[in-house]
Amino acid sequence: MSLWWWAITAVGVVCILAVTSRYSDIATAQNNADAVALAYVSRDLASAQKLADALHVTISQVTTDGPVVTVTIRSGSLTATAQASL
Repeated sequence: MSLWWWAITAVGVVCILAVTSRYSDIATAQNNADAVALAYVSRDLASAQKLADALHVTISQVTTDGPVVTVTIRSGSLTATAQASL
């Protein structure tokens, strides 16, 4: 019985670590999208591109609708979108 307990515990820990790592990647991508959107609003597209390069993300799309700027970035296999207003 004890060996089964250790095996189940080990599998559970590995699953928790995998899920935690994925959510961490998602949160990082969203934070990067927020930062790039704010850089675009506070400066310009060139500044946003420099920040994206420093963060190792790619700006996929930038749209403006009046004072609202929407930025979509790619970070590895993830895509994140953020909005900021002027």
